[in-house]
Amino acid sequence: MESSQEVIHHHLLADPFMTSRIYGQGEVTNSTRNVTSTQRTKRLKASGESIQEASLSALLLSVVQEEMTHCDLVLAHDNSELYSSVVQKLLVMLPNSRQVVVVKNPEDMLGVTWVPTLCGGYLFLFDHPEPLFTFASTHHDNWDYKGRYVMVSRSVEHITSLTVTRNGKKTEHIIGAVKGGLEGQWMVYMNMLYWGKGVEHITNWRLHRYTSQVELFPDKLSDLRGATLQVSSFEFPPSIMYYRDEDGKLLFRFGEDISLAENLAFALNFRLNFTEPADGYKWGYIFDGVWTGMMGELIRDEVDLGMANLFLNFYRYETVSLSTPFSHEKVCFMARVEPPLPHWQALAFPFHPWTWLAIFCGVIMAGPILFLLAVASGKCGDEATSLATLGFSWYYATGLHFCESQVVEPRMNSTRIFVLFLWLYTMILTIAYSTNLTAFLLVQKPADSMETIKELSESSVELAALEEGYVVVISNSSNPHVRSLTKIQKSYGFHEEDMVFERVRAGKSVFLENTGFLNYHIATRFTHRGVPSVRVMKECLTHFYIVFAMPMHSPLKKKFDHIIAWLHQSGIVRHETKAALKLAATIEEYGGEHHEEEEEGVGEEEGVMALGMDHMQGLFVIAVLGWFAGLLLFVSEYILLINESKGD
Repeated sequence: MESSQEVIHHHLLADPFMTSRIYGQGEVTNSTRNVTSTQRTKRLKASGESIQEASLSALLLSVVQEEMTHCDLVLAHDNSELYSSVVQKLLVMLPNSRQVVVVKNPEDMLGVTWVPTLCGGYLFLFDHPEPLFTFASTHHDNWDYKGRYVMVSRSVEHITSLTVTRNGKKTEHIIGAVKGGLEGQWMVYMNMLYWGKGVEHITNWRLHRYTSQVELFPDKLSDLRGATLQVSSFEFPPSIMYYRDEDGKLLFRFGEDISLAENLAFALNFRLNFTEPADGYKWGYIFDGVWTGMMGELIRDEVDLGMANLFLNFYRYETVSLSTPFSHEKVCFMARVEPPLPHWQALAFPFHPWTWLAIFCGVIMAGPILFLLAVASGKCGDEATSLATLGFSWYYATGLHFCESQVVEPRMNSTRIFVLFLWLYTMILTIAYSTNLTAFLLVQKPADSMETIKELSESSVELAALEEGYVVVISNSSNPHVRSLTKIQKSYGFHEEDMVFERVRAGKSVFLENTGFLNYHIATRFTHRGVPSVRVMKECLTHFYIVFAMPMHSPLKKKFDHIIAWLHQSGIVRHETKAALKLAATIEEYGGEHHEEEEEGVGEEEGVMALGMDHMQGLFVIAVLGWFAGLLLFVSEYILLINESKGD
């Protein structure tokens, strides 16, 4: 079999003038460039060529000159004598850089460079286009989806078959030419993309002109003409929420993702048909090398759009087309709110442990210092004799710490100055303590809890996750504390969400998910009278951008990106999100009635709060300790007294 390179070489030998044309721009003489279509047709007829061949050559030349002036060309044809002759004439007449391929099997198309310099023009001339269809259905990366394609074939069914291949149905600009019933007539068809099924007959070409003037490559994406796009999504509050009637029937969807999709539909004039992943795997994961869920539907081109708080990450970026981000989320840890410390410990909370240690040292030292000053002053003058005893001086200094006035007054100036500053010190100390104590009596102090990834990695608590993508993030992290989480990580199915929440509330697990999802459930399910039972840890794992997903090489991406950027910059996305949350607050399923009960409860408790037994339990603990200590000393003294009496 003769290869494509051998065919090109044969053409060069037959016509040396083509040598400067095939791989470079070359120069074209003025006489050649200014030849009209009619003159070219007459010359071709004079040379013995058929009217049909002359008309086809003129049609393709007109398309290239009007629609592909600066494009790199690819001319692919089979062994048809008509098409080989037409390609030879085009090589002489066109100044564009080009590649010529004789296609006998799909692999012949692999030698084409599918990345043009500025734009790409592709002329396919096939009587038997099966190799082209096979190539366009299997080699998805070897295709210029932004190029302009012209296919010449025997029947309109061949043109239609190209437009429904996996590559063809993602290509905006495809036209086809089929021989008409009149001499020199070629019927021109255009692909519909999202406008409809199959192809549409738009005009005819007769000899050297169109029978009606039309735009061969119109913009098919700015107005989708009411097309219905298939959308894969599922309920995932607060991004996607369902409004149901009393019987549980779905009336409509709302949420951040839904609002954005509806704005896109309004701007580009299309309708949305929502479906949920048929296999129930939501976002999906890889099973035996095959994607399931939403990702699987996108990869198989079963849907046009995927949405559900979709994160932009590497493995999705490599398998589907992702829109420009319209929001972002942190991925954090949900943990249990530890029970608050008992109220009786509140008496120790006003001061830090180191402050208490300093105060204790002050109490210990104040008595001996006062005693030494009193003894020294007594030798220099008349000082109170009671202060010259260590026990009384200690008792005296300790009493000042409790704001108890002392009957004995120092007489010497040195002792008075010391006692004066001791009064000032103890006054400030007691005021600070009593002021701070009020707050700790009214509000219970939370217990120390995990707040960092390091603390989590060193704990024995399980790390629960619903999506396998988080496992990849953890295992590939450069942070050793994050990587160590793989030892405690466990994945759960999406249907086990409620069980994970219960494990978190019991303190057995920490749940890894995005903050929007976590905060929503904390507010609607795990908050009673304003007090949440679960919380979000301070240190988070990472953050992600939120995007929409489309099949790889989707022609919708560019338009979607522009409109999403406009909506995001205008603040509409944020406004729609707030409106969706307000609507959710009115629905019992999403915590609406729960919040109303909370507000009523809070209103009943407004006003001055009386301190109850729970608040003052620390006071009674001190009283009981004092009574017990006094009783213990009394018993000790009594025993000593009895022993002394027996000794006498």
